[in-house]
Amino acid sequence: MPKAALGFILGFLSFFLFMFIGETLSEHFGAAGFIPTFVVMVAYFFVCQFFLSRGNPDAYRKDWPTMLALDAILLLAVFVMVLVEKREVVLTQGLGILLFCCGGTFAGAAAASLAARRRSGRR
Repeated sequence: MPKAALGFILGFLSFFLFMFIGETLSEHFGAAGFIPTFVVMVAYFFVCQFFLSRGNPDAYRKDWPTMLALDAILLLAVFVMVLVEKREVVLTQGLGILLFCCGGTFAGAAAASLAARRRSGRR
């Protein structure tokens, strides 16, 4: 399966995962529930992108189609959020989603790139 298609599927699953986690935690902890949700989001996107980009020494520069496919659903969700939600919701949730989703994805690609370079340097 091409990496971009697998990335899109993982991104699609993440939408439902984080909606469930975010709603559950915000019900019990209010706005403070978003912090652990965003931390789990960073970890999820980091791990997904790391495994999608492993073995590529230039992953953070050349795997942009895979990274965009992984983030596509949440980027679309933020776009819809900007159109529909109040400004405060967009600033708290939307910016957090963008920062942690895209940041985790880029960090995963950068870590995969670093690991591939170290691995090729040992040989």
